[in-house]
Amino acid sequence: MKLFLILFPMFVFLIPGISNSQNKTEITLGSGFSLRTSVNYVSSATIQVDPFSQSLFERNEFEEISGGYGYGILLRKKLFRDELSFGISAEYVSILDEELTETFISDSVTIKARVKEELTMIPIEVMGYFNIPDFTEDLKIYFGGGVGVYFGDRKRTVLNIQTKTISKEPGFSFVVTSVMEYYFSRNISGVFEVRFRQGEYKVRSEFPVQGFSINGISYELKQNLNSKIFVDGLNLSLGVAYNF
Repeated sequence: MKLFLILFPMFVFLIPGISNSQNKTEITLGSGFSLRTSVNYVSSATIQVDPFSQSLFERNEFEEISGGYGYGILLRKKLFRDELSFGISAEYVSILDEELTETFISDSVTIKARVKEELTMIPIEVMGYFNIPDFTEDLKIYFGGGVGVYFGDRKRTVLNIQTKTISKEPGFSFVVTSVMEYYFSRNISGVFEVRFRQGEYKVRSEFPVQGFSINGISYELKQNLNSKIFVDGLNLSLGVAYNF
């Protein structure tokens, strides 16, 4: 909520060339459709390393991943009344974290190796929006929520040895959103959106080799990885919409 209150005035004041106020009939969508493209930022993600282990300790082992970027498209339509609209959106999210390490032990020798995690996710979400009536003539505020299905993949690389994906399983989650939309004209608007979700999916993968050697000492890799990924960070979107 603090982030929302900080970004709200920034978004309003940074809008270039604010046009003259228009009356309500001028900014009413002609047929109630809105098509939006956006660039997105996801603040973080989490990997549950071994969610199906019989060991409680291993099931509670998580790996925190830094944020990433993506892009998306949304089609929204007013239904029943002017304050209510429904939409469907699709995104592509890519997260790359090269600052991770993993400890390997062979006999009495211990090393830390650099690890790279690459996550990709395609969320498809169905949303309902409620427009706060008469907020201002040009600036519209929406609150909403919905459900989504999340498809994704995970690639883990240790010393240039990358996993191969065996299978992927999508997951489902509820979504909560808040939107600010500023109308430059009757048809064109700028949109800033904050989404809260816990997009999850499962990936089963394996390393193509059983281990690696450094200075003549062999280290074993965990061969099979059966992980659950949560792209659960704050999702921020900035886009442009065409209303028709």
